[in-house]
Amino acid sequence: MPSPIDSIGSDAARAFSGWNLAYYGGAIVATAALAESGADHAIRVGVQEHLSAPAWGDAAYYGGYVLPVLIAPGIYVTGLLTERRSMTGAGAAATQALAFTVVTTVVLKVATGRPFPNHGNDPSAPDRLEHPEYAREFVPFGFAGRYAWPSGHTSAAVSIAASLSAYTRDLTVSLVAYPIAAAIGLGMIVGDHHWTSDVVAGALIGQAIGWSVGDSFRRRADLDAPPQIQLVPLLTPSIQGCAVVGIL
Repeated sequence: MPSPIDSIGSDAARAFSGWNLAYYGGAIVATAALAESGADHAIRVGVQEHLSAPAWGDAAYYGGYVLPVLIAPGIYVTGLLTERRSMTGAGAAATQALAFTVVTTVVLKVATGRPFPNHGNDPSAPDRLEHPEYAREFVPFGFAGRYAWPSGHTSAAVSIAASLSAYTRDLTVSLVAYPIAAAIGLGMIVGDHHWTSDVVAGALIGQAIGWSVGDSFRRRADLDAPPQIQLVPLLTPSIQGCAVVGIL
């Protein structure tokens, strides 16, 4: 049965090289553009003044912590208990992708030192939306609550959606997983938990890692191999004919 630690070294090397570098570069470029242009602040103000959905923000915040931990290992364990190799592989891929994504996100959060939108202040303060300079702040290794970039909720959710989609190549899986991930990411903005660029960067990072890991597990499972069928003659005193033998 597949395991989350299968080929972990080669999977990590593949996840952080090749075309995936374009996703990581995109995360950096998008963040610089949104932060420096003032778009991050403008979007925050517009959303907070015209879209009041605290329940969505809270659900995304808490669900973003709980769902990834339940879904990825849950699929893996269920596959083991039911002895379904395809489900075990999907769960193993999602779990490995989640682990890579969490480690990467934590390292980037600490390294970039970006404050959250409220900047540690009272979220109900009357002047909370009057500080455009907050969106441009990055203090590498600043610590003290500066862990906004990228959004871990978004990167984790998207990495699971991407890994499951890449492994299964099932449109139904994608149509369920990606909207959930998008709802979590947008909830981070609606709930004023993250800047828009945090969410965009998290989505790009999660997509790169998740798809790469899911595809690697799929290749090892050889799910794209064509059916192997042979005709075997049956010649006995009572039976003359042939049998179809192979892997479908």
